[in-house]
Amino acid sequence: MDKRKVILATGLLIIFGGVGGVIKLSKENQRLKTEIQVLKEDPNKIAKEETAKVVALVGKLVILPEGEEPVMATVTDKEKLKDQPVFAKAENGDKVLIYSIAQKAYIYNPTKNVIVDVVPVNIGDGSITITGTDINNPLKVVLVNGTKTAGLTNTLEQRIKDKKVLGISVTAKSTAKTSDYQKTLVIDLTGKWGSQATQLATLVGGEVATQSAEDKPAADLMVIVGSNFK
Repeated sequence: MDKRKVILATGLLIIFGGVGGVIKLSKENQRLKTEIQVLKEDPNKIAKEETAKVVALVGKLVILPEGEEPVMATVTDKEKLKDQPVFAKAENGDKVLIYSIAQKAYIYNPTKNVIVDVVPVNIGDGSITITGTDINNPLKVVLVNGTKTAGLTNTLEQRIKDKKVLGISVTAKSTAKTSDYQKTLVIDLTGKWGSQATQLATLVGGEVATQSAEDKPAADLMVIVGSNFK
């Protein structure tokens, strides 16, 4: 009788163990199916999530550029970078956050949780695209001189051209009502282009403002050049 109980118990364990394995496998398969479906809808989802995690970690160590999403790369063979002095401190496994608009790259060591280096970068043909814009239908930008120094709007317009900034177009230039603006301000005139205003502010060395004493021109963004413009 005892032997029968032992055999029966052993059999039940095998059966239920097998059922448990099937249930676990089924749940795993379902999870995989869900992940595959998500990847089909957004192939870059995993890369975006990993980038977001690294940005969050690096953001606790240094102030990162605002208004643009970086491209992340992982150093897998530092020997291939030995001819590029800007990456001289990079080691295998380091993460590199590349901000094309701010023209900076942040090299981060996830093991030590430290910023290895911050280096200037200039990608591609040197052109910079304001993200979230249509380069074939660029945002209309008005430049306003808010200082006593003549010609600053012309200087800023030329700088925008020299940097090959795509996605915006300077449609008008004028003089502000007052000439005592200390800071260069970028204003989203329609309330639709907050991110783009931030990107442009980064490019011109200014900051985003929500309003000003100036008349609203028929445009998308307005840049009031302040005395801090260099």
